[in-house]
Amino acid sequence: MGGVVADDRTTTEFTSEIPAIVTQGLTRQFGRVTALNKVSLVVPSGTVLGLLGPNGSGKTTLLSILAGFIAPTAGNFQLLGQSDHSEALARTGSLISRPLLWPHLTCRDNLRCVQGITGGESDMDEVDRLLAEVGLDGSATNRKFGQCSTGMRQRLGIATALLGKPDLLLLDEPTTGLDPEGMVEIRNLIRELGNAPGRSIIMSSHLLHEVELTCDHYAIIFRGNLVDQGPLTNTPPPASAVQLNTTDNKRALDCLVNKGWTASTNSRDTVQHQSLLVEIQPGAEWKVARDLAEFGIYPSDMRPSEPTRFTGSLEGKYLAAVGRGEVEGVQQE
Repeated sequence: MGGVVADDRTTTEFTSEIPAIVTQGLTRQFGRVTALNKVSLVVPSGTVLGLLGPNGSGKTTLLSILAGFIAPTAGNFQLLGQSDHSEALARTGSLISRPLLWPHLTCRDNLRCVQGITGGESDMDEVDRLLAEVGLDGSATNRKFGQCSTGMRQRLGIATALLGKPDLLLLDEPTTGLDPEGMVEIRNLIRELGNAPGRSIIMSSHLLHEVELTCDHYAIIFRGNLVDQGPLTNTPPPASAVQLNTTDNKRALDCLVNKGWTASTNSRDTVQHQSLLVEIQPGAEWKVARDLAEFGIYPSDMRPSEPTRFTGSLEGKYLAAVGRGEVEGVQQE
């Protein structure tokens, strides 16, 4: 069974030089289904990382392993530079799936109960401080959980994760099911929480714009595989693009990506063999044809297209990474 990465030290003084999370070959199987496949992820300390992927890609499974709810089938992981997982979990707060709290209790009483269940001493000052921090002070404090809006419930769930002043927060799709106003409120809250010195946050989502507006690092999970990770940078100016059909579109996408082109299938094209979109500098169409010819693939038509994303943007990275996964036959077994 997988566990934490071996380390000669039983405890580690956590600094900005030590990653908040390191996983090595993390794998989780449910019967014959591989939910996570050899995921090796590094989360820098003091960052807010967006864990991206379509529904069912393995995001919740990964967070559940890190939070200690389920064990990995294989592989290792380390939290906050500590070899002792139990000690690291004492400094980790999590909200996996929706908050399950007592509907007949008020927000304040719910937080007091969770404080007691998690082994913390009764500390009303902490309860009131956290309610204020997540925007549930005032009249909301005494509202019963069953009468709270979805946004208020999410806020209270995040407050439970903040008990004990954790250095690491694991949040599973915190904006799902919220209206636009609620999404903005939770997004702003997560950014504020990420400003705490030394705190690291992983926020899973299937919404590109939420990650782009909230996070400073990203990781993309596709069909249980980690297909890309890195820092988010400022959005560069738009690039020119061509729409392309070839004698073998599926192979052409793989070849172009391997040659360093920013290419993807055209999501607006609903035919079975989708055309390709390739970002180029004006006048460089011949280079695309040349690179394809090396693999015995030839364009059947090529025409200018409005770019559907920005070169280097998160959308571009996501489509390129998922495109590589499709071409490479990444799948669950």
